[in-house]
Amino acid sequence: MGNFLETAVWILISSVKYILVIITFLSQSSRFWLTDMIIVFVGGSLGVVVFTFFGTLISKFFKKFNLFKIRYKNLKRFISIKQGYGLIGIAFLTPLILGIPLGSILASLFESNKKRVIRLQLTSVAIWSIFLFGIKGLIQYWI
Repeated sequence: MGNFLETAVWILISSVKYILVIITFLSQSSRFWLTDMIIVFVGGSLGVVVFTFFGTLISKFFKKFNLFKIRYKNLKRFISIKQGYGLIGIAFLTPLILGIPLGSILASLFESNKKRVIRLQLTSVAIWSIFLFGIKGLIQYWI
C-alpha cells in the first residue's frame, strides 16, 4: 500500500510540476526507467486533461476578481509564440518551460477545440517523457 500511495503522490505532483518530478526521477530514482516514465506520463496527462477542461473556468474566476494579471510584456511573448508556432509551439514548450497548468490554460484560451488542445498537449508530454527517460534507459543499459 505504501508503494501505491507514493506512486499516487508522484503522479499528482507531476500533473502540476512536471519538470520537477522529471529532474528528481532522473537524478535520484532507483526504479526501472520505464516505470518512472509511465508515472511521469500519467501525471502529466492528468494535468493536461484537468487544466485544459477547467482552465477556462479558472481563468474566468481569476479574471472576475482581478487575481489573474499577466503583465503586457509576458502576454505579448505568449501571443508571439502562438502566432509564430501555433498550438504546436505552445504544446512543445508546455511540459518543460511553461508548466502544464499555464500551458494548458493558455492553449485552451487560444483554441476553442478542447480535443485538439488535449491531443497536442498529450503528444508533447509523451514525446518529452520518452525522450528524457529513453536517454536514462540508454545510459543505464551501457553502464
